[in-house]
Amino acid sequence: MSAFYHRCRYFFLPLLVTAFSLGLLQFTQADWQIWQENINLLPIWLLLTAIALALQFNRSRLSYLAVLLLLFYAEKQHLIPSYPDSYTETLFLGGALIITGFSFFKDRGVLSPHSLVRVFSICLCFGMAYGWLWGIEHFQTEITAKSPLNISFQLQTDLPLYICGLLVLTRTLWQTNLVNTSILITFIIWVFYDLNPGQLPLSVLFSALAVIYLFTILIDSYFLAYRDELTGLASRRALYNLVLSLGRKYSVAMLDIDHFKKFNDTYGHDVGDQVLKLVAAKLARVSGGGKVFRYGGEEFTIVFSRKDMDSVIGHLEDVRESIEEYRITLRDDKRKQNTKEKRNAANKSNKKTVSVTISIGVAERQGRETFDQTMKQADEALYRAKKRGRNQTCT
Repeated sequence: MSAFYHRCRYFFLPLLVTAFSLGLLQFTQADWQIWQENINLLPIWLLLTAIALALQFNRSRLSYLAVLLLLFYAEKQHLIPSYPDSYTETLFLGGALIITGFSFFKDRGVLSPHSLVRVFSICLCFGMAYGWLWGIEHFQTEITAKSPLNISFQLQTDLPLYICGLLVLTRTLWQTNLVNTSILITFIIWVFYDLNPGQLPLSVLFSALAVIYLFTILIDSYFLAYRDELTGLASRRALYNLVLSLGRKYSVAMLDIDHFKKFNDTYGHDVGDQVLKLVAAKLARVSGGGKVFRYGGEEFTIVFSRKDMDSVIGHLEDVRESIEEYRITLRDDKRKQNTKEKRNAANKSNKKTVSVTISIGVAERQGRETFDQTMKQADEALYRAKKRGRNQTCT
């Protein structure tokens, strides 16, 4: 998956969907306001559900944020003791700092020593917010006098907010994934409510956030279960999930990297992992409508739905040849310890390239064969390809 496509899928699309949904809710506000009493209960149940699922799937950052949002909403609904109005700005700025901090944290187990760090960080954020606002209020005259720019009091107060927004946005663009994008949306909605409290009810905004958290957890969990972490291809579990929707006509190809164990022993497992990623990237571009899966180790499977064996041979040969022709450049492991000039000189003098090949066995479903039987036929064809010298396709 290209970086641009990845950002479109995990960054721009969630932002656009959220903006469109909130805009639609605001536009149709008159139609659903009669349900406002029931809607007021939605954030409580949705956030509680999000907390439970986040804990189950170790998405601790979302669980902490959901807890904080739930407490904030419960206070606004007078379900728990309220804080003095004088602390409103402190709570808002502290919340922005907390959201920013969680965008840089990693997901850890909630019941672990990392929880103490998280709790301390939350308290620290509120302390920093209080200290900043206290300092601005008591030293406003001195700050304005010594500042080379004519900065207003409101701008001085909101300066940490701008910095937080820039940090969260940069973090999300730097490491784009659904959890980081959800945290960015949380920050945007948090600021949006503070600046425009009358645009949409808090119950609607927090319900939207809870739904975003639930979708993030469920989609992340799906990819965790059905995607291979190393190569990014669909996993064996996804393969057998596809089997349930296959018709009567299909072809199956089993692929194996030739002499991969020897390659690993010679160049090391780190290089071996890079080769697996390379081969997976090449296989993912197979034409003919083939769906690629990592079956295990150095083995891959391609399923061509509604295709006979003769019609897929050409597509498989194209993939095999593209992998055979690709040259992998091996670099010195100590290159990071050298200067740039030494690395460039070493690259020119000691550049070494290697290549890998794959063997392919393909079979077409016959009669009343099950998928396992067809795959066994493809596996036997793969064995014949290896026996005949490897780097070829056999039926």
